[in-house]
Amino acid sequence: MAFELSIVTPEGVRFQEPVDHVVLPGAEGAFGVLTGHVRFLAPLGIGEAAVTTKGKTLFAALSDGFAEVTQDHVTVMVDTCEFAEDIDLARAQRARADAEAALAAAKSAAHESELFARQEAALKRAILRIKLATDAGRH
Repeated sequence: MAFELSIVTPEGVRFQEPVDHVVLPGAEGAFGVLTGHVRFLAPLGIGEAAVTTKGKTLFAALSDGFAEVTQDHVTVMVDTCEFAEDIDLARAQRARADAEAALAAAKSAAHESELFARQEAALKRAILRIKLATDAGRH
């Protein structure tokens, strides 16, 4: 039995259709949702989402946000959402290299903690995007 999944970013709705199952990157670890799940609100971190619909599983890179779960609908509100088939691998690899260089520079900066946290998040997003883009051909 399916439920409605909506994934929304500041740019608009990225995905909205009935799904059978979704696994989301919770801030404290991944969690799965099926139809009839108990209602809750969960913070999301940078990570991989797996959306099962019509007998196939789609993978997406999500970053920071929230998921609102009800018995028949899940609304995901995140900063970014990129499905594996939409990721430009070369661009993701450049973003990873840039983030690694910026992270190294942030370690020695006087205002280390905030800058370091931003660069660390950028690196995590780039690594996730590379993983999904690379794995997309195997799914």
